[in-house]
Amino acid sequence: MRESRICLAARDSLKMLRLARRTAGLALVPADERALRGADDSVSRDELLETLPREVFQPDLHPVHLRFDDAGSRSRCSLVQAHSGLGVLPADCYLEVLRSSGDPLGEGGGGCAHVFVESGGMMMASAASALAAAVAGDRLSEDEAQIKLVSLAMELCGIYARDPLRPLSGDVAHDLAPIGTVSEAIELLGSLGRRRGVALARRALQLANDGSGSAMETFWYGIFCLPPRLGGAHLPRPLQNVALEWPADVVDVVSHERMRPDFHWPRYRTACEHQGGDHTSERALAEDSRRARDYELCHMHYLPLTKEDARNEGAVRALLAQLFEVIGPYEGESFPRRARRVLNDPKVRGSRRVLMGHLLPPVTCP
Repeated sequence: MRESRICLAARDSLKMLRLARRTAGLALVPADERALRGADDSVSRDELLETLPREVFQPDLHPVHLRFDDAGSRSRCSLVQAHSGLGVLPADCYLEVLRSSGDPLGEGGGGCAHVFVESGGMMMASAASALAAAVAGDRLSEDEAQIKLVSLAMELCGIYARDPLRPLSGDVAHDLAPIGTVSEAIELLGSLGRRRGVALARRALQLANDGSGSAMETFWYGIFCLPPRLGGAHLPRPLQNVALEWPADVVDVVSHERMRPDFHWPRYRTACEHQGGDHTSERALAEDSRRARDYELCHMHYLPLTKEDARNEGAVRALLAQLFEVIGPYEGESFPRRARRVLNDPKVRGSRRVLMGHLLPPVTCP
């Protein structure tokens, strides 16, 4: 039986990874080195058209980015945009897309086609390489490139996935399994040497966090935790979507068996949650009230985050001022000065607007 290999690269790898994460009938597993290294990489037109999901890929209209072992093995197929270098990359740079049955994505005609996508660290390096070219061409500032890369890292190491075709405005899928952690992605970058984009990707990953549950959570993480030059308040990293441990004396009276705050700073005894969707119905209001009471029983400060809190830079600044009032008593004498700079410095406010422009969906961007 003939085994072939379709190793997606660059933006097409990200499209397939997002599709696989969002689709119940697909799974992502570490690449099998035998298939990655040994399968036939001569890709035919028919094989591409039959194997790649048509809802995302249209090779006859837009050539597909594929990676090959070296320059000599690059495909000359008109439906392919060829990249070389696969032969020198570690196997853990890739994941295989399988059907939920465990079978390869492409089957039929007495053969099978293995479809590979880039893993988290490799995906970050590819995205950073493209953004570095945009920075070099003065189409983007380095700070803007960092913001975009942190956002991507938060998605890859989080529990949500954007729409493959409309990542900024399309529906977001939630409560998914992450494909890896920030530390794993950084470790993989160490095996890539001085490839273009690696240094930029590493800097972005060092600013990112595990566990983000939505695009809006990633936005608020940026506001809370990125350095002021990128528009953030540079607060310590919170726990994101990690289950709370109920104090023994309240276990019998809290309303929830488990709560996973979007943001939890144990040091500050503070939690924040973004309230997406409808929170005006009686049922939703009752749930919000029960959650607030549970936080109070745990002696925790609770700040809900709403769509209105992100409507413009002034609203974001007002929310930050409230958060600073809550956490100020836990900080040192220099904190009020830091807080005033984050809130009022014109350069920081300008950077915050840039951050909002890149991380908020277009429909809610001021």
